[in-house]
Amino acid sequence: CSATDSLELGATRGDFSYVRLTAEQMDEQRIQNVAYQYLCRLEEAKRWIEACLGEELPAPTELEEALRNGVVLAKLGHRFAPNSVPVKKIFDPDQQRYQAMGLQFRHTDNINHWRNAMTALGLPAIFHPETTDVYDKKNMPRAIYCIHALSLYLYRLGLAPQIHDLYGKVKFTEEEITNMKLELDKYGIQMPVFNKIGGILANELSVDEAAVHAAVVAINKALDKGDVSVTAAALKNPAALLSDLHEPLMSVYQALLQEERSKKAQLATASDTRDKDMYEEYLTQQEIQKHVNTCNVRSAVEQVDEALEDEDELALLSALQLPCLALRGLHTCNGPWYLEQLASDRQQKGQGCVDPLEPDELQEAVSMANQDAQRAANGGMLPGCGRMLQYLHQKHLLTVCVRV
Repeated sequence: CSATDSLELGATRGDFSYVRLTAEQMDEQRIQNVAYQYLCRLEEAKRWIEACLGEELPAPTELEEALRNGVVLAKLGHRFAPNSVPVKKIFDPDQQRYQAMGLQFRHTDNINHWRNAMTALGLPAIFHPETTDVYDKKNMPRAIYCIHALSLYLYRLGLAPQIHDLYGKVKFTEEEITNMKLELDKYGIQMPVFNKIGGILANELSVDEAAVHAAVVAINKALDKGDVSVTAAALKNPAALLSDLHEPLMSVYQALLQEERSKKAQLATASDTRDKDMYEEYLTQQEIQKHVNTCNVRSAVEQVDEALEDEDELALLSALQLPCLALRGLHTCNGPWYLEQLASDRQQKGQGCVDPLEPDELQEAVSMANQDAQRAANGGMLPGCGRMLQYLHQKHLLTVCVRV
């Protein structure tokens, strides 16, 4: 095969065939492929933004134009950095002015709000496009490149869904590809290399972010080893920025984290993404914290359940005050009322379920017990009377409210 030969895969039969192309034809084919790749990147960005905002966007061939007024970008900024981009700051949010009069200079404010949001989030400035790149359409591929970088950055932090690789999975007409090629020719720029975003992000991380990243990687590797002491040391590393860790629960943390890590790895293996990011398989810092919190809540509700089983008022109060349950309105003087109310709720739930009372059920019981305690203080009612009155009301056996 000579230098001017091109190896192509048979489109219909799946076999290999050699097609002799001239240098000009090979160059044209390369340009056409760049146009197709960029259309795929547009479709990927479109679907990711739709997933984040819950709004439908125009087709990828129209996406660049739709982004120029910055409304969608500002909404994206508000979604992830609401303090930097309050809703009231977004100009023309319903795009009625844009549809009636086209672009207005104030639309640049939306683009700048988006840029400010990315700064607040910590996305390295090397990815940020200029306002004119978007508003004047001077370099829209750079804006799309930035959206891809933002998606990966937020995904690694556990704040956003993953952007999916659609190369070879979406189809465009020859006309759409040709039109995009002509559009790219107008820019007169070198296309950004999208598959190098992950590496650039790693190099651009601040010292603190790099330390968190290294600590989280160490936790994932410790989970693979399966040694509780190694996992515990990794979790307790201050650089991991994990909170509310409890030494007696380390083995529980490891079991749940291993389970979730395995699920994530299986999903990553099932996907055929070309350039996988390590966080497709590894748990992120936010995911680890979420699972730690889940273990803490499970432990807390079990402690409540044990206290109710033993009818131990002091142990019950101690369990109810655990921070992970975040129960509101607790008063230690109402301990007898909590014990009575929760024991009753536990008994009713136990008729068809062996699980402990959940945090929302505990909160409801605490609120009801507080009301009973207040009524008792006003009318001299003892624990137990309130439940009986409520029961009679529910059964429609008592039609007149009485004070005991």
